[in-house]
Amino acid sequence: MTQFILSNKEMAKADLLTIESGISSLDLMFNAGKKVFNNLPIKKGKRALFICGPGNNGGDGYVAADLLSKKGMEIDIYCPISKARESNDNLYYKQKLNNSLFVSKIKNITNYCYVVDALFGTGLSRTMSGDLISLINNINNSKLDVYSVDIPSGINGDTSTVLGDAFKALKTITFFNKKKCHYLYPGKKYCGEIVVEDIGIKKNVFDKIMPNIKKNDPSLWIKNFPFPVPSDHKYSRGMLIINTGPQFQTGAARLAGRSAMRVGSGAVTMICDEETAKILEPQISVELLSVIKEKNDFQKLLKDKRVSSVLIGPGNGVNDETKSRTLMALAFVDHCVIDADAITCFESNPEELFIDTYPHTILTPHEGEFKRLFGDSIALMDDKVLKCVEAAKLAGSIVLLKGADTVIADPKGNVVINSSEAPYLATAGSGDVLAGIIASLVGDNKMNAFDAACAGAYIHSKLGEMIGPGLIAEDLIDNIPLMIKKLHSYVKDIK
Repeated sequence: MTQFILSNKEMAKADLLTIESGISSLDLMFNAGKKVFNNLPIKKGKRALFICGPGNNGGDGYVAADLLSKKGMEIDIYCPISKARESNDNLYYKQKLNNSLFVSKIKNITNYCYVVDALFGTGLSRTMSGDLISLINNINNSKLDVYSVDIPSGINGDTSTVLGDAFKALKTITFFNKKKCHYLYPGKKYCGEIVVEDIGIKKNVFDKIMPNIKKNDPSLWIKNFPFPVPSDHKYSRGMLIINTGPQFQTGAARLAGRSAMRVGSGAVTMICDEETAKILEPQISVELLSVIKEKNDFQKLLKDKRVSSVLIGPGNGVNDETKSRTLMALAFVDHCVIDADAITCFESNPEELFIDTYPHTILTPHEGEFKRLFGDSIALMDDKVLKCVEAAKLAGSIVLLKGADTVIADPKGNVVINSSEAPYLATAGSGDVLAGIIASLVGDNKMNAFDAACAGAYIHSKLGEMIGPGLIAEDLIDNIPLMIKKLHSYVKDIK
């Protein structure tokens, strides 16, 4: 089932559509507050601190505070933005509370067993005042457990940027559906455990909202995954061409080639010159080797009808030859993955690349390569989703912007976020393996380019989660068969 990721505006629309369907805004607020209460530990004889703002987030907090108080816990409610005008629903639930629960200042933070953050939620769009930043900083430094309502206050829900400081939550209780900041950094690292609660909003609102951001999941692309069939032979499973680097820089291409073979390429042909071949040939076993003696040799190879895709960039070097071969690959082969050095080659003249890319070309930059290719005007955008979409439109191709929150976008504005819990992927050669996986999956008789990019990112991140501590790039390759088996099981489960 498709998992959507909502912007602030889309979530507000979901609320409005629900209210228009007959559920009152007060009922929605009560439902949200009750779900917050259900996630709070009840410690009789202990005191909890609620920090409530003037908007609906604060109203959710008031409902939870009332329910917790009635269960026998001592409650203090602090409203640091006292001069702001409360929303009508906020005021309704605030006035139901005993005035004795409200405090004008926090005298001693050590008096509390935990803190409930109901200050801003998704309503924050500008840097907070110094007093609020100091308040949040003091609570974070106290090491008290923090339970945040919807999103940790201090985070912009759309861009996931931190506006001065933000609560570091033990748990974030959000409603109906996860938002962008639950997946994107830096905001994600403040969320802690994220719990999605049902407050009465029906899933059919998606049909009217039509969100364009999805969470990467096999349900998006598994039907197109190129599992082999008994009638296959090696060339029907695709032949991938990989351009290697100079003789002492072939490691990246070898990692990409071996990962491609593991994922399912029927044949991988490594391209190199004669000197490099002497180094490379003893280090490969199942990959094919093609020695380029003249410029036309590469072109002839690209014209081979058995070629399903080309990978240019890993360890190739930033030079005229890499640039020339990138443009030649784009000219003769439909499905090209442009990575690493092949991206940086066009730093001084990106248009030279963009004029030859297609909607089915896949660019796989990390943040540094992205900035070199697309410049500060796009790279410095706060919203990673927006900047990836703008880059895809400018390049006229698919852009996979790597990171712990990898974003994949196409020129039409379709977006997938691949959320990874695999910090050990931050190791040399990891990106080369990813490039090889994607290049193996894409092709006329295989996956379309967007699905291949999504599937490759998913497989790569799940391998990182599965292997964990001590991971090196070769471990990813060795464990690819296990991941493919899991995808087979996924197919069986959805049938």
